[in-house]
Amino acid sequence: MNDSELERYSRQLLVPGFELEGQEALSAASVLIVGCGGLGALAAQYLVGAGLGHVVLVDPDRIELSNLPRQIAYTEADVGRFKAEVLAERLQRMNSEVTVTHHSLAFDETSGASLLTTIDAVLDGTDNHGTRLLIDRFTAHRGLPWFMGAAVQMAGQNIAFTGLREEGCYHCLAPQQASVDAGGCAKLGILGPVVATVALRQVLDLIGALTGVAKVPWGVMRQYDFRANTTASLPLQRRVGCVVCDPNVNTR
Repeated sequence: MNDSELERYSRQLLVPGFELEGQEALSAASVLIVGCGGLGALAAQYLVGAGLGHVVLVDPDRIELSNLPRQIAYTEADVGRFKAEVLAERLQRMNSEVTVTHHSLAFDETSGASLLTTIDAVLDGTDNHGTRLLIDRFTAHRGLPWFMGAAVQMAGQNIAFTGLREEGCYHCLAPQQASVDAGGCAKLGILGPVVATVALRQVLDLIGALTGVAKVPWGVMRQYDFRANTTASLPLQRRVGCVVCDPNVNTR
């Protein structure tokens, strides 16, 4: 590391268990962020601020006025522009030592495989069930971990999945998650700090996985009810016959 990097990251280098080895591991990593809304945009800023080596942004949407209360990377002047493009510009201004790549397109059957070519992990910033199913399937095929997050109204949840999916996978949750994701923020509403809290949990898990500075609760769904100020932890279970994680099913 050069003198500028040592000064920039000096505070986190003091953290026991992170130190120089953690910073070097973070700087060597490449992360795909799918979705540049309330979750993805905030997560991206913290990851780039911490010195992640390469961040790849994917989102087909343009910024709308209704995004601004919770997607604080954007301003009124950005309305109408592509989220991925604006966020990439902001991140590069934050930390010129980090490589930022952006794609104003959807993560789908056509783009998924190519987007994961040089990626070490995926952070989910989406707001729909179908895209998460694709992320789960494509990352399982490549043996990559991914970090799911969701928030609506006054509630949120997140899960960290290993590349091997020994703890189960998102497809194992598919029946109940489909109903959870059906409404979405546009129909049911959301408060900005709820999204931010979930995003920061995703970032902490991701940094823990890349550097070893913290234990990652792999395969545990953490649920947050901010109205009642309660949390719950629910370990996943591999579903027999799951097309993604059951080793006896060869349709992955």
